[in-house]
Amino acid sequence: MNRFISIPREALAELLQAAGSPLTPEQYIASLPDLVAYRKYPGRAKAATVNKYCLLVVAVLAVVCLPFLGFDFENLLVTAGLVTVTFFEYRVHRYFRENNPRAPSLGFRNQSAFAAAILIYCLYHAIVPTSIPVPSEYREVMDPSMAELMQGFERIVYLVVAVIAGGSQFALAWYYRSAEVRAKS
Repeated sequence: MNRFISIPREALAELLQAAGSPLTPEQYIASLPDLVAYRKYPGRAKAATVNKYCLLVVAVLAVVCLPFLGFDFENLLVTAGLVTVTFFEYRVHRYFRENNPRAPSLGFRNQSAFAAAILIYCLYHAIVPTSIPVPSEYREVMDPSMAELMQGFERIVYLVVAVIAGGSQFALAWYYRSAEVRAKS
């Protein structure tokens, strides 16, 4: 059944008058949101559904692994960031489902901030590599150039993660933003 049931003008005028509205049927119709403008929202809600569950899995893993990785500043910051982004992604999903016009801007801000955080974190670690601890029993048999090779590989991995993860989240941010409802002129 079609959600938009046509109603004769006279019947709408009677309904408005019975409800105590001073609007004419034309004024009432003009005051309604343009429902065609929200046609992109179901697709964005589906994307937000997939993304929110992916973020939830990663956030739960971060919280569960936190005691094993250590409660240092960096691990706490990353975990708090993941939990925050996940919280807002659930809100973005709900806004898109409810045809809330704030959904595209909230989704864009959330995913842009997440993409920027990924890029900053990965580029920092690519530029300032961590020293890889070598156990004492391997120091005598390990070639010193192997540590440099491992640091080079670590840099490449961080750069790949920056491009793929940061880029995909930023693309998702623009995908959300493309559903923005333009005001009637």
